[in-house]
Order: sequence, then structure tokens, then C-alpha cells
Amino acid sequence: MLLTRRGLLGAAAASLLTPRLARAQAADKGAVVIIFFSGSYNALFSAADAYVPSGNFAVTADNVLDAGSGVVVDRSTLGQLPAPVLSSMCTVGVAHGYSDHVGGPRQFFVDARSKSYPLQLAAAMGGTAAFRCVHFGPRLPGSHPALGGVSMIGVPDLAMPIALSSSGSSGAGPKRASSALAFRQVAAASQPMFEKNPGSLRNTYEGLHTLIGALERPPPPGVVWGDVAAAYGLPASSTAAQQFSAQLAGAELMIRAGANVVTIQSMSWDHHADWPTTRSRMSTEIMPALSTFLSRTAAMSGFNVVTALTGEFARTGGGAGAESGHANGLSATVFGKRVRQGTTGRPTVSTHGGYALPMGTPGTREFWGLLSTLAASADRPFGPNAHPLLVTS
Repeated sequence: MLLTRRGLLGAAAASLLTPRLARAQAADKGAVVIIFFSGSYNALFSAADAYVPSGNFAVTADNVLDAGSGVVVDRSTLGQLPAPVLSSMCTVGVAHGYSDHVGGPRQFFVDARSKSYPLQLAAAMGGTAAFRCVHFGPRLPGSHPALGGVSMIGVPDLAMPIALSSSGSSGAGPKRASSALAFRQVAAASQPMFEKNPGSLRNTYEGLHTLIGALERPPPPGVVWGDVAAAYGLPASSTAAQQFSAQLAGAELMIRAGANVVTIQSMSWDHHADWPTTRSRMSTEIMPALSTFLSRTAAMSGFNVVTALTGEFARTGGGAGAESGHANGLSATVFGKRVRQGTTGRPTVSTHGGYALPMGTPGTREFWGLLSTLAASADRPFGPNAHPLLVTS
């Protein structure tokens, strides 16, 4: 849906007609999943129609898919998602003003006050889960110290989350009470060292106390790692968390265990003008597991999972090498039960290189504000939602 006055009135009317649906959705447990493509999230995937007139990145009218309500995507990648998933997808312009590989990634995860966006949202969403903010992949740009009692926990291997969060058919797992007591004794004995080295030992301190919190709670009911692993084509015996499919399986496990925010950093998408590699990687490395994840989370009863595909910027497009240029914004993709299919407006792309979002397109903080609204966060740390047309209620 395009941001027009008529559309705004229609959205307002629809929200008045569906109060029962809105209450039901708000009662679901919210969770936000950020998939960050380090290098760029090329708009040829999310706003493909912008490149049709110029033919940049070999985009033509024949290899795009009109998903409806102004959302036009690359047919061979996002266009292969199931129809119900496509109907709950929107394209969101993010005019953040950065076009470099340093400021671009950092500004997406850390605000002007050097406060972590993921941790702000995880804290605002409340809850009592031990793992409320979880990260997969290389360390995120910026600094992410604990905020509001919530820590960002990196997960290089799934062994411990599986043991803590999956009941399994055999009932195997740690002896929770005795293990928690033992780790509390370790934490108490180590407290003087933590106090002397608060910076260098921060991750150890936060991770240890998160582990204790998880052990002091019963595992979430009905979560069986073998079933989750099978859905993503993974052997149940494998606990590595380097492959994208394993990271999404781990994200699902953490969501079912009560996590509020999960971030995944997918590396090395700085392909410049090499659009065949970009398309091929998206088709083979990302889409199979992503389709599984989006379908499964959409069907999860009692959960309201919001998933965003984003990166530091889009590619400018254009001939004679201009396709390697860096835009100063991007067209992100967001999926979720409360997403109203639509777009914040098509970017303008020139034949010789150039990518411009519609005038007045909000920035990164407003993007996180949309995610907060879609997840029905208890608090709204990023202010009012700047994208009301993209929310069903």
C-alpha cells in the first residue's frame, strides 16, 4: 500500500472495523528477528520495479513479481516465498544518510546516544525469559552493554540453548537446580574479578548470569530440538551455528523459549556489480531456510514474530561500473502477522547510477519504531510509529 491520503483513511477505517483481531494479535508473544546482510541489502530484491526502466542489475519486467499493494520483488528470490508470506510483507525505505561500510552498519544497531537498538527494544518488550536478546553470527557493529537488565547473548554454538530450551524426547538435559546453584557459587567467587575488570569481562559476566537465569526456570513446554532441526534439514546431532539454516533454526528455538529480539548477521554481501553472484547466493544460501522460517513462525500459535531483512545500504545501480556504488539508504523488507502489505514508496533509480528514496522517508530510528509497533511492544522506546499504513491495527 502506497502512502497516500486515501490509503491513510482506509487504514484508519480498517482498524476501527477489526478491534477483536487487534486484541487477539496484541495478546500474542511478540518477537523481532533482524537478518542483516553485511555489505548491502540490494534493492533489486525488495524494490525490483525501481530498476525496470533502466535495466540495472539485469532487472526486466519479466523477472520481477508484483506481490500486490505496490510491493514488487525479484521473482527468482523473494518472489518464490509462499503466497501467505508475500501477503504479509512490506517494503520500508530507510533514509539514514550513510553510504560507507563503517557508519552504515553501526548506525543501524546503535543510536546517536550510543545505545543499542536491539537491547532497547528487547528491554521495552518486557518478559521474564532468560534469553531476551540473542545474536547469531560475527559480532555486531557498535557496543552493546546490558541495558535495562537485558544482555545481548552471542550464540556461536547451539549446544547450550538446546540443552536449556529443548525438552527432547528422552528428557535428557542439565540438572537445572543443582547446576544453577553451582554456577551461582562460581559467580559469587568471581565477583571481585568482575568488579576489577568490568570492561574486558563484561561478556563473561553477562553470559554467566543469563545461564543461571535459564537454569533457574523450567524449559519451555513442547519445544523439541529434533523436530525443529528436521524442519530445516539439519541433523539433530549437529549444534554448529555458522550456516544460515542453523541460525534460523536456533532463532526459532530462542523465540519459542521467550526471546524478544534475535539478530543474525550474514556476511560478505559486498558484491558491487556482480549481480549474478548476489542473486545466486540469495537463491541458494538464504531463500530455502528463510521460506521455512517465515512459514513456521507465521503458523506459530500464541506468537507474533516480526522478521526484517536489511543491511547498511542499497546499491545505486547504473552502467559502466556504477552498480558498485553505495546508496545513502535502503529498501528493507519486513514480514509479520500484523504487517499490512504495502510500501513506503518506490525509490528513484537513474540509468547512470543513482538511488533516491521518496522525499520525507524516515530513518533508522523510525524503522525500529515500526518493528516495535508490529511486535506490540509494551513500551515504545523509539517514539510514535512513523509508518501507520504498514500496520494492520
